[in-house]
Amino acid sequence: MAGEIGHVIYAARLLTYLGDAVQQPTYWAGTLFPNIRHLGITSRHRTHPTHVTLRTLVGKTDFQTGMRVHAWLDATRQAFLEEANTKESLPWHPLVPYAYSLLEDELLYPHFDDWNLIQRMLNKLYDDELLYVSVREQVGRWHTVLQHYITERPSDDTRRHFVLAHGMSEAAASELNHVVALLRRDPRTLRLHNRFLHHLEHVLA
Repeated sequence: MAGEIGHVIYAARLLTYLGDAVQQPTYWAGTLFPNIRHLGITSRHRTHPTHVTLRTLVGKTDFQTGMRVHAWLDATRQAFLEEANTKESLPWHPLVPYAYSLLEDELLYPHFDDWNLIQRMLNKLYDDELLYVSVREQVGRWHTVLQHYITERPSDDTRRHFVLAHGMSEAAASELNHVVALLRRDPRTLRLHNRFLHHLEHVLA
């Protein structure tokens, strides 16, 4: 799965592909909503539509389109990483998949020009969100977690707060930052990241 910042960046790229099919900022809410499951609030299958293709990205609402873009990106990225045999091409550690998505967030953060737009969008709750999670406080908590995380380019400190909000322990958060640093130092990581960016452009061409 891509990280939350990654989902914004990739959703922005998909927005140029979708063109006039998206009109409302609820698209961004839909893009960021599915991983609310990480708070233990709901299950993955309820927030990640299955079998989404480029031809079926557009949903009944712009929020649903955002959710479908999220699911498509996760599936496309996962298929690429499996084909790239990341278990052999990256250092081994059980936290590598999660650490890689967090490092990806760090690498991608400067490539979006208006994080204030996302911050403002997260200041309110949306009816579409409440169809999936009816407790307003739970949705609001997810928005707050996201707002804190995207305030600045990810660092050890912001990553720590982010994963603690997901229920990880201090020890696990520290180990995760260690693995992020390990990946950052390995030139194979950046090569893999750039390969996926090229792959995505090829798919969307």
